[in-house]
Amino acid sequence: MTEKPYRPQQDIVTLMRQFNQEVKDSPELPDASTRLLRARLVFEEALEFVRACGCTVTMPSNASGAAEQMPVIDAIAVQLDPGGTPDFTEYVDGCIDQLVVTYGALNAAGVKAQSAWDEVQRSNMSKAWNHCSVCDAVLERGSHSELVHPGDPNAHLGEWRIVLKVHKRDDGKFIKAPTYSPANLKRVIEEQVEASQSTVV
Repeated sequence: MTEKPYRPQQDIVTLMRQFNQEVKDSPELPDASTRLLRARLVFEEALEFVRACGCTVTMPSNASGAAEQMPVIDAIAVQLDPGGTPDFTEYVDGCIDQLVVTYGALNAAGVKAQSAWDEVQRSNMSKAWNHCSVCDAVLERGSHSELVHPGDPNAHLGEWRIVLKVHKRDDGKFIKAPTYSPANLKRVIEEQVEASQSTVV
């Protein structure tokens, strides 16, 4: 059996056009009603995934027991639901549905996912710490931005290589390496805008 090429973003373009939803040709923030629709879809699918994991979403309450009005990102917490039952099929369904609505949100904004993905992946990988394979020392940036052994460029007679390692705090949160560089999605979007304008001319 020949496998169909994996083209999720283009598949969602086809789906959106079938249902008369706007797909932009160039990056541009969608109008308010589209943004609200996309936010609701992404949030709904995320909550369904939480349920499929056997988890629940909680919100803190004030002294009177009523839910406080605060930004949702700061207020909600996800935790295991003692009465919840994880469901593997729904887990996978939740992941795929999140991809559907996320690609839909990107299409509604005219953003091509691949270059944005590559930039975020590059940034995420830069969170790892560069270590010496021989003595485990953390490597530093040299004068020409190359990685060098700290204090001794001729350490181990040059017979060492770079090993990536993850550093964590006691609570398990990752500590970003000093060589970390954040994703520059503004540049990616600007490049996509320029590319779309040059194809129109």
